[in-house]
Amino acid sequence: MVINSNRMVRFLLRGKLIVWLLFLLSAQNVFATDTTLRILTVNEFIGIIKQYHPLAKQAQLLPEQATAELLIARGGWDPKLTSDYDNKTYDGNNYYSYFENKVTVPVWYGIEVKAGYDYVYGGKINTENTLPKDGLGYLGISVPLVKGMLMDKQRAALRQAQIFREASEQQRLLLLNDLLLDALNTYYDWSYAYNEWVVYSEATRIAEIRFKATVQSALLGDRAAIDTTEALTQLQSRQFQLNEARLRFLNTGLELSNYLWLENDIPAPFDTTIIPAALESDFLKQQVQWTQLDEWVTELRQTHPALLNYNFKLKQLDIERRLKLENLKPTLNANYNVLSERLNFRSNAGIVFSNNYKFGVNFSMPLTFMQGRGELKLTKLKILDTKYTIDFKQQELVNKLKSYFNDLIALQQQTKIYESSVAGFKTLFDGETSRLDNGESSLFLVNARENRYLDSQVKLSELQAKYYKKQAALKWAVGNIGR
Repeated sequence: MVINSNRMVRFLLRGKLIVWLLFLLSAQNVFATDTTLRILTVNEFIGIIKQYHPLAKQAQLLPEQATAELLIARGGWDPKLTSDYDNKTYDGNNYYSYFENKVTVPVWYGIEVKAGYDYVYGGKINTENTLPKDGLGYLGISVPLVKGMLMDKQRAALRQAQIFREASEQQRLLLLNDLLLDALNTYYDWSYAYNEWVVYSEATRIAEIRFKATVQSALLGDRAAIDTTEALTQLQSRQFQLNEARLRFLNTGLELSNYLWLENDIPAPFDTTIIPAALESDFLKQQVQWTQLDEWVTELRQTHPALLNYNFKLKQLDIERRLKLENLKPTLNANYNVLSERLNFRSNAGIVFSNNYKFGVNFSMPLTFMQGRGELKLTKLKILDTKYTIDFKQQELVNKLKSYFNDLIALQQQTKIYESSVAGFKTLFDGETSRLDNGESSLFLVNARENRYLDSQVKLSELQAKYYKKQAALKWAVGNIGR
């Protein structure tokens, strides 16, 4: 029996060496040595995203686009220079030549100031178009007397563009808020996978040492040969768990690399020398209190980008409503031009409306205002629809916030409990290991204790990752991740 046991031990030893060599080959060059590892903290990760990620840069374009829209709206007040030349020559005769030039300057309240110079010559000019020999200049003004005094299309477009520029910052924060939530979820998944890999790496190292010691003890006759099978099986189980953990860490690292970019819009290459910062095990420093919930709800209602964005939309719709209401008025415009030769505008007439002027009034009004009434009603319905949306969106966000807050409180408590459980499982494992060393226990019991201890470590890392993911979700619900 001794000879057979020794043969079995040597056979298992050879098998163990083969398995260990395969493990080393599978693990080499996947992770760098500890001296080359670099820690990527959460703040550094968020900073990289804000500065280099394409979606973050895309969000930064919104304020610039709003500024361009505002510039377009201000173009409605651009002074305009117009020249028109019209000539007719037939059978060698110059019937007429009209040369008109004018500058118009729109100002506020729909008023338009204009100045011009007209010159006419030819043999067959209409009497009403006859001008002095040196041409005729004029200075004039056009004033809306009813419709367009309080609001017109130009002022409405400008005010809406100004509101859009203010809203663009909230739209940028909204896009960044969603981007950072996805990024932080990926970061904490990556962090959990790394912690799992570290746990099983240490467990595999211990299993290797224990297997060597068990084989040596069996060769010396201090342990039964069957213990080498127990130790080998445990080592293989640890290697299997380690390989799975390594694969999860690599895959989550690839997902994380989607958020890591360099300058000039170049994606950062996948780097296995980067590891996450350790998750805090002490939650006392950041303990969440029930009193904070009311503060966060108040902050959400006052500063959430989605709600502010809807409020800006309401302001734009109110501008539209005022314009539609103005369109229900009749059109009554007055035009007055002072006429002068040689552009000196000196008249001997004295009174403005006594000589050398051109004056006119135009009036128009639809008889039923059907289009205007319909457009005004449609705008009011849009305003009501937006208010309903705001009420629903606010309640939805508040309920999400409360749900995330409840989850955060529960995870905080569970994590504290599990921290104590991990310490207890470690004590049991250490005690069983000491009993084994004293010959009072078995390798089977030690492995059972170790399995519970390892499972508790992995579970604690999972709870910690869930806690921080839920914390990020709570900040997302408040709308301040990107601030």
